[in-house]
Amino acid sequence: MIGKMGNSFDLGAYDVIDTSAERGYDDLVALACEICGTSGAVIGFVDGHRYWFKAKSGIDVSQLGADDAITRFVLEQDSYVAFPDLSRDPRTASAQLVAGPPALRFYAGTPLRTPFGTIGALCVVDPVPRPEALSETQRSSLQKLACQVVDLLELRRQTAALQRVEARWKHLFQSMEEGVFLAVVLRDAEGRVCDWRYEEVNPAWERHMCIPSRMAVGRSVRELFGAEAQEWIDLAARVIEERRRLPFTKRIGSTKRWYDGAFQCLGAEHFYATFHEVSERVAAEARQEGLIRLGDLLREARDIQPMIDTAMVIIGEALEADRVTYGALDHDVETLTVMEGWKRPDMPPIAGFYRFDEYGRLRETLLKGEDLVIEDVLTDIRTVNEADAWLALRARGVINIPVRESGRTIALLLVHFAQPHCWSAAERHWLRNAADRIEVAIARRRGEEMQAVINGEIAHRLRNTLAMVQAIARMTLRNVLSREEADRFSERLQSLGRAHDLLHGDDQRAAILGELAAGILRDASVSDRCHLSGPVVRLGSRASMSAALLLHEMTTNAIKHGALSCPEGRVELCWHVERSREGHDLVMRWQERDGPRAHPPERTGFGSRLISFGLAGTGGTVLRYDADGLSAEFRADIEKIKGT
Repeated sequence: MIGKMGNSFDLGAYDVIDTSAERGYDDLVALACEICGTSGAVIGFVDGHRYWFKAKSGIDVSQLGADDAITRFVLEQDSYVAFPDLSRDPRTASAQLVAGPPALRFYAGTPLRTPFGTIGALCVVDPVPRPEALSETQRSSLQKLACQVVDLLELRRQTAALQRVEARWKHLFQSMEEGVFLAVVLRDAEGRVCDWRYEEVNPAWERHMCIPSRMAVGRSVRELFGAEAQEWIDLAARVIEERRRLPFTKRIGSTKRWYDGAFQCLGAEHFYATFHEVSERVAAEARQEGLIRLGDLLREARDIQPMIDTAMVIIGEALEADRVTYGALDHDVETLTVMEGWKRPDMPPIAGFYRFDEYGRLRETLLKGEDLVIEDVLTDIRTVNEADAWLALRARGVINIPVRESGRTIALLLVHFAQPHCWSAAERHWLRNAADRIEVAIARRRGEEMQAVINGEIAHRLRNTLAMVQAIARMTLRNVLSREEADRFSERLQSLGRAHDLLHGDDQRAAILGELAAGILRDASVSDRCHLSGPVVRLGSRASMSAALLLHEMTTNAIKHGALSCPEGRVELCWHVERSREGHDLVMRWQERDGPRAHPPERTGFGSRLISFGLAGTGGTVLRYDADGLSAEFRADIEKIKGT
């Protein structure tokens, strides 16, 4: 019987069965009675094995069994059905509402057709027979009223669907990890966007902003954040004007929190934003950049104190701290001599001499070589009794990182925040990394300083030795060599001494070719007649000695026999690096101009052999004796030049 009555399972889309009375349905029932002139009317739906009444008039029961419902004939035929006298029709005479109260006699019904099928009927009833049933006008009106019932059902279904969608979105809005807010812009008298008002925020907004929603909803962004709200207001104005999504990565200065997100227009005056906090990501990026800057500094700096001063600035900016400084410990870890370091302008000066015991129980941690980490000096048991001393420095959040040498703590890296600070594991690891790098750099610089002292002593003794060799050679060879030959030998020894001084003076343990050449020409008092050009080229120790002797020999020859022997003569010395078959060669050219015609030497002595040895002592020399003067080209593998 149910199958004949209709598709009862389609009622689920309307969620109407067993619901309370509703005015709209009751009004349609009353209107049906009035139009059709009957004492009763019913809006009923098939629900399984029963026929349930949503609205009724003139009938006391709320439902009937499916087989006892007269409406089944409407559903079976899916059309208008009328019974002028129910008691005389064998199909309906025994029906509950005919045989018993209210003893109905007249019935007329029309189906309720929905997009899901026919699910019920609108009918009018009366205890008095009506042979004429309904007029055409009444019948048409009843069918129109049935359409109104279906419209109410459809509105209910769409409203329910909308409510379900809204509930899902509400749940999503409430459960999102991202902060979300809906806002309306506020305009000034000229129509310009001057503020915005929060209309709704989700729980994640509270978590990300650390502001209760009750303090935001209904208030403007300017009321919440003051002057720093202007850049956010400008962003909202752009969103409303340009009608497009605008991403942002911005910071709220008062909270020191960074946020990633986007503003999206929702019409002429409304917009919404989604965002999440990225403070840790931004901080990590700043620390990474700081570590790169610190590495560059420690690699390139030469002097310890300027290196430490700049390192404090880098650390302070990377951590956005209020003060970063450096203090040297005494041997008993009782006192600390603190330098001024880096600080924000509103922080008091700190440079001076400090006793640990005046600032709390700190020595035990420092003696162990452990990091001293204090989130708030006012609550930490080690500092609470001496908090006034810390407050005089405006230091609430404090960390001291030991800097050690040979297993002993020699200094502290001190970082202060004016407000309590929760030191993250990433910050502590980064500071330890920075302190370790500073520690290594200081040790290296001190090693270099010690090596410089040793080198200076060696150089001093070597100069004394060369002076003694010169004196012995002069005494020994005065009767063997001519005065000119003896002076030449002495000058060669002096050239070796100058090359050694250049080697000793350069931090990289190499001479600079340009400096070496300039020194030799300057000592010979001919630098004003010589032009030098070429890139910076570092020479290894052996190449430096060889080049010094070579340049000295070329200069001496030019003064005695070549271009520099004439007032108008001059020398051009240039060098460059060029690609060769094996790699790269250093090419040095010596060109004499405006001097006497050059002639090959009549005999080959030590000087000629020295020139033929070239830059690295392995040859690579080409000499040309031109009418304008001597020209020479010296070529050597650049790697051999640097490494010898």
